[in-house]
Amino acid sequence: MQLKPVMTKSVFNIKRISLFMLRDLTILKSTITTSLYVVCGLFFISFLIRLRGDLVLSSYDFASVFGKFYIILGILFTFSVFKEAQNQKTNHLYFSLPVSSLERIAAAWLSTVILFTIILTVLGAIIGQLAILIGSMFSETSFHMVSIFSEEYWGAVTFYAIIQPLFLYGALRFKKNRIGKTLLSVLLLIFGLMIYNFMFYGILNHSYDVFSGEDLAAEAFDLTSKDFSGAGKFAFMGILTPLLLAATYFKLVEKEV
Repeated sequence: MQLKPVMTKSVFNIKRISLFMLRDLTILKSTITTSLYVVCGLFFISFLIRLRGDLVLSSYDFASVFGKFYIILGILFTFSVFKEAQNQKTNHLYFSLPVSSLERIAAAWLSTVILFTIILTVLGAIIGQLAILIGSMFSETSFHMVSIFSEEYWGAVTFYAIIQPLFLYGALRFKKNRIGKTLLSVLLLIFGLMIYNFMFYGILNHSYDVFSGEDLAAEAFDLTSKDFSGAGKFAFMGILTPLLLAATYFKLVEKEV
């Protein structure tokens, strides 16, 4: 039987959130350290491979390498945050801590999105600069400063911030095979949105015979698809993302009872 959490005077306190974040990071210290060592090695090898082409590590090269490992590692980190809450041997201690559900969600989101993004960006910049230095010593690469921020970089960060609540909810929703079940749910969601978009497009444009295969119809379909992509981004950022964070909060409250 789970112990009910000790209620405090306030349901949202910045100091408690920071202490709870520090606690989670301390518990996961070994896993985080190993993961960072691995990603440092992968960063270094990938940046050196990029330097073999034009001998320059451009902002696009940095964002391309950074984005792949950033999203994968971020998802794995997200699932590790609520691991203690899903374990029957430790969840009673987890939920007995004097921290509100809102503070737990805030701590998890700040750790897995804001803090994680800052640390991995700094780490990527250091490793990228090291790769340039090594390249300039043993090849024709001229020493230059690594360019971090670009449209591609911010695109990766924005994409991760949008989809991360899906995995945050999945980490708390499923007890077994959490990653697999969450990925399956994401695929079903994407498939459902594609079908909805296709049907919605057909209803609005049925009189124009846009599915006839003619060049003009194909061009109209492409233009409309681009228009809907903007609507899809707004739906995720403005509607689905806050709803998933709210669903995660209520799922956490349910587990506390």
